[in-house]
Amino acid sequence: MPPCTIDFTNRFTAQARTLSHAQRSEFDLVLPRLAAVFGQPHEHSGLGIRRLQNNYFECRLSRDLRAVFKLDGSTLIMVMLGNHNDVRKFIKHL
Repeated sequence: MPPCTIDFTNRFTAQARTLSHAQRSEFDLVLPRLAAVFGQPHEHSGLGIRRLQNNYFECRLSRDLRAVFKLDGSTLIMVMLGNHNDVRKFIKHL
């Protein structure tokens, strides 16, 4: 699979604005790697990518921060940021 493109929902963008400087640094490191290696399981170890439901996936940005994204063709649509509990709440409403 060639490198993916990344798009952001308004919700995700608003949540990203609330990140601390340290969290933003982690986010800025992980996002390009996610786009480059998604779909190559041996390459994305350490990112904690796992399928949630249908075309929704979770990625670990840091110890406490997760990103949920949806695969749409070769585009990763980032839909929400939060901790493990936030992700659980989100998938209940899919």
